Parts: sequence; C-alpha cells; structure tokens
Amino acid sequence: MFENILDHPEVVETLKEDIINKKLPSALLFSGDMYTGKLTTALELARVLSCREGGKWGCNCSSCEQHRLLDAPETIMLGKHYFLEEIEACADVLKRNRQTTGQYQFVRAVRKLTRRFDQQIWEGQENKLKGISGELEKIEEIVEKIYPGVDLPDSKKLDKLLSDAGKISKKISEYISGENISINHIRNITYWSHTTFTSPAKVIIIEGADSMGESSRNALLKIIEEPPSSVYFILISNKKNRIIPTILSRVRPYNFRTRTDAEDKSILKRIFKDDSAEYKNLRDYFMGMKGINLSILRQYANKSLDILINGDEIDIEEFSEILDIIKENHVLKAFLEEMLFLLQNHVAGYSNTGSDLSIIVLERWNNIIQKTMSNRLRYNQNTRLLFETLIYEMRASI
Repeated sequence: MFENILDHPEVVETLKEDIINKKLPSALLFSGDMYTGKLTTALELARVLSCREGGKWGCNCSSCEQHRLLDAPETIMLGKHYFLEEIEACADVLKRNRQTTGQYQFVRAVRKLTRRFDQQIWEGQENKLKGISGELEKIEEIVEKIYPGVDLPDSKKLDKLLSDAGKISKKISEYISGENISINHIRNITYWSHTTFTSPAKVIIIEGADSMGESSRNALLKIIEEPPSSVYFILISNKKNRIIPTILSRVRPYNFRTRTDAEDKSILKRIFKDDSAEYKNLRDYFMGMKGINLSILRQYANKSLDILINGDEIDIEEFSEILDIIKENHVLKAFLEEMLFLLQNHVAGYSNTGSDLSIIVLERWNNIIQKTMSNRLRYNQNTRLLFETLIYEMRASI
C-alpha cells in the first residue's frame, strides 16, 4: 500500500502503522504546500480502507478497480483543486505516451473534477446543475473512449477528444463556487455518512478545508465530533494555520513537506514524461499548462515591490503594464503567490531589492497579500480594484 506516494516516507509509514494497529482516527488533516501529493495520498488511503483484501498494492478486488478509476461510490470528494491544469497536463502525457498508464492518469484527472458533482453532494440542489448536466454526460462519454483497456483512436481523433474534454472541463469547473463548500453540501454528506453501505469504509475528502465559510465549518465540526462507525474524513489544506482551532483539535495532522526542485524534476520525468529543462518544479509545470509564464510574473512582482519600497508616492499608472498581464483571475493569483515568495526570501536574507524593510512591515505585507488572495477567492472581486487596494494598503503600512 501507498507505493504510489513519492517523497513522503514519514507520512506513509505513520499511516501504515495507524492502519495496521487499528489506530487510524476518523478525522485526518493532510496539510502542506500545493503539489505535494496530499490528494493522491487521500485517494490511496480511501482505496486501502475500502479494499476487501487488506489494501495490498495491485489488488484486483472490485473495490480497488473502482478506486483506480475514481469510480468508487464509497468515496466522496468536495472542494477546489487545480483541475484544469492537471487535466491539460494528463492530456499532454496521453498524446505523447499512448499507454495504459496515460489512460489511467487522464481518467483520474477528469474524475477529480466530475466527482465533485455526485448526487449525494447536491441532493436538493439539482436545479443549480442544470447548466452543466449535459456537459457532465458529454465528458463521461469522452472518458469511456479513453478508458484503460480500450483501444485509443488515431492521433487526430484522440487530439480532438482531449481538446473537447478540456473545453467541457473549463465550463464544469466554473460551477465550483468561490466559497468552496456550502453548508448544504456538508448536510448532505452528513446524511449520506449515516446511510447503510456494504463497503468496509466510507471516505469523505474535503480539499480547501481552510477556506470554508463559518456555517459550513460549524456543520462539519458537528459530524467529525461524533462520526458514524467506519466513516473517515480527510481534510486537505495548503494553509493549516487558517483552520479554526476547534476543528484542528479534532483531527490528527499529517504534514507533507515541500519537495525539493530535484524531487519535483524526478516526478515530472516519471509521471508526466517531461525531461526538459523548461520547468524547475511542479508549480512551474502546472502554471505552464495554464499558459502562465512565471518568469515574467516574477519580474513584475519584483518591479511592484521596488516601486512600493523606493517610490515616494504611488501612481497607479506605474502599474498599468502589470495590470494588463494580471487582468485574468488565475494570473492574479499566481502573481500574488510570487509576491509572497519574494517576501519570504526577503525575510530569509535572499532578497535582491537592496532595501532594509523591517520584519514588522514584511509581516503586514504578507497579511495584506493573504487577505487579497482570500477576497479574490471568496468574493470574486474585480481584478483591477483588488490590485489597486493591495498596492495602496501595502504602501500605507510602511
């Protein structure tokens, strides 16, 4: 078990011991940076818990077969994920590597998105899905033509199928709200968790647990306080410090360390069949799949900080070129992340700005950027307004 989890031996060994010794808690928290394998580990844990043969790697029981294709009804997934980048990346692999492993990767990438619309999650809210019900059927038809064991069509037809899947996925992903997980979703999975089931375990995976609204958090807290027997909640978070203490006190944490660039390069070669020098790590790779040039964003992030640090008064027109680049929401998010990385480097003494900002100012700036990222996610505010507010608040805090 867990042979597909790379570079996290401590997490793997702890999970194995917890399972073997029957000490696995009913509520777990997988925390760490993006692209560290948290969801992959959660899905493998769900397979192991549901397996009828002890969870051994390569098991061919019906449950494990379903889990490999993310088609197991005893597992539910909620929350946001980098769906489109992963689907695009796996489509690219399949084009270059027309093998069974590539088929599995693509099917799993698509179902990480489509399984967020399971009936059990949206019970009573079906009207909200009218706009994509047809799209969900279309993309499943495409998936069935790419299923492992199915002979792939010729390159031209395969390219068309993968392109169509990408377009449909984009439309579907827009139905996952900025608030992330509604209270109705939590109520529905609470009801589902109490229903009888033939599987040895039910697993509920919640990504972005740190960005849930207050009502959703409170509803989740109630169910993880007294979960039904053989029901497991796996919370996934990139920002553990944003999870409220009452939830933190009721989950067992498993921390996923940030991989080195060398480890990321190994994964790029092994999983995504990319041996080029174009990408230095997984983040660069997935941003590239989204059409984002991080090297340019880093230059603009540097320029923004230089203006803030060295300018006397702020003229927003100085940022007009930057605004043209970050006008799309997903680019703004990547830009803000680059600013955070630069601030972290400044604290660590690696900054090349040539300035001497106090730790207090750096902490203020970090908080302002984090707040801007949260507002972008929760309220879908205008990009220009968000950026202007960010710049003026950062300047005023020096």
